[in-house]
Amino acid sequence: MLSKRSIRGDYTKQIIISFAAFLAIFSLLLYSYLYYTTYTSIRHNIYKTLDHILQNNIDYETGRVFYIQDLNPLTNEKLKIEILDEGISKKLYQNVQIHQNYYYSISTPYLQNKTLKITQNITKESIFLNTLLEGIIIVFFFALILIQLFALAFSNILYKPIQKLSTILSKLKEYDLELLDDKVLPLEFKPLVSSINNLLQRIKNYFDTQKQLFIGIAHELKTPLAVIKTKCEVTLIKEREKEVYINALKENIQSINEINAIVKTFLELGRQESAQFEKSIHLDITKALRNIAENFKILSQKENKNFSYKLETQGLFLMIKPTLLTQVIQNFLQNAFKFTPEGKNIFLQGSILNNEILKVVVIDEGCGVDSELEDIYAPFKRAGNKSGAGLGLFLAKSAATNLGGFISLQNRVDKKGAIATFELKIPKWNNNC
Repeated sequence: MLSKRSIRGDYTKQIIISFAAFLAIFSLLLYSYLYYTTYTSIRHNIYKTLDHILQNNIDYETGRVFYIQDLNPLTNEKLKIEILDEGISKKLYQNVQIHQNYYYSISTPYLQNKTLKITQNITKESIFLNTLLEGIIIVFFFALILIQLFALAFSNILYKPIQKLSTILSKLKEYDLELLDDKVLPLEFKPLVSSINNLLQRIKNYFDTQKQLFIGIAHELKTPLAVIKTKCEVTLIKEREKEVYINALKENIQSINEINAIVKTFLELGRQESAQFEKSIHLDITKALRNIAENFKILSQKENKNFSYKLETQGLFLMIKPTLLTQVIQNFLQNAFKFTPEGKNIFLQGSILNNEILKVVVIDEGCGVDSELEDIYAPFKRAGNKSGAGLGLFLAKSAATNLGGFISLQNRVDKKGAIATFELKIPKWNNNC
C-alpha cells in the first residue's frame, strides 16, 4: 500500500513496530507477573501446611493418604497428604494434569527415609492463567489492527504539511516567484522554507540577470546594425564616386567586426555557464598559472609590453574546475593588456597566504579603475572608449563565485594602474607538498 521510499510508509512502519513491540513486552511482563504471583501463592499455601507438619513432628504411617482443609480461611480447597516409603534427598515440584483437572505438588524428605507429598488442586488458577493468555493474544491481535489504523492516521497528519508545501510550490510561476510564507506551515518546516526561499531568491536573481543580459545584447547589437543601415542608405541616395563606396564598405566591415566581437563575448558567457557543470579535477595550480602566463608572455612581445610573473604556489594541488580558474586569470590579464600602453609593465603574482588562501594578483600600469562606474562588475559596464561588450569582469566575478572565491579591483596607490586580485580559500583537508 505504501512505497518503500515513502515517508508515510516509513512513519507507519516505525509506529507499528514501536507500538507492537511495546504492547508485546507489556503483555509478556503482565502475564509473567500474574503467573509468578499465582504460583507463589500456591506454593505459599502448601508450605504453610508442610511447615506445620514438620514443626510438630507429626509421624504418619507409610502409605497413608488423606485430605486436610487448606489453612487459608478464604478458600474451601483441600490438600491431599501422601506418605511415601521412598526417600528423597531434596524437595521436588510437580505440575500435572489429570483429565480436566490440574494439580501442583511439593515433595520433601520426611521422617525415617520417608517422603511427604502435599498436592493442591489448581484447576481454577490454571484456567484463569490460560484464559488470561488467550485474552492477551486476542487483545494483541485487535490492538495491532488499531495500531495500524492509528499509524496511518498519524502519518497522514505528518504528511499534510509536506503535501501543503508541495501544493504551494506547484502553483509557483516562472514569471512570479513569490517567496513562501513560513507562517502557514509548522515550526519544524521553517528551516526548509528558509532554504527554499533562498533558492527562489537566487533563481529570481538569475532571471533578472538573464533579462538584463538580453536587454544589453539587444542594445549592443542595435547600435552597430543601425550604423551599417544608415551608412548604406546614405550611400545609396545618389550615385557616388568609387572611393566613397569603398570607404562605406570599409566602415561597414569595421561595424561588423564590432558585432563579431560582441557575439564572441556572448559565446564566452555561454561557455562559462557550461563550465559551471564541469567536473572538478586535482589540478597543479602552479602549472596551470604558468601555462596561462607563458601564453601572455608571447602576446606581450607582439604588443611591445613588458610582462613578468612570479609564482610562489609550488606543491599546491586543488580540486577545482580548471576552465573557471582560467577565465578569471585570463580576464585579469586581458584587461591589463588592453589598458596598459606600449612599453609599460604588467606583473602576475601567485602566492599562498598562511597556508589557507590562494591569492593571484595582476598589477598593470594602465589607466586604472574608472571611479565614475557605480558597479564595475555589472554587465555592459565599460571603462573609457575601449571596445568590447563590457562583460569581462561580470564573467570573472561569476566564475570566481562558482569556485567559492572572490575578486577585487582597485587602483594602485600611486594612481598609475590597477590591481586585480583573486582569492580562494584552500580546504583544510587539502594536501600541500
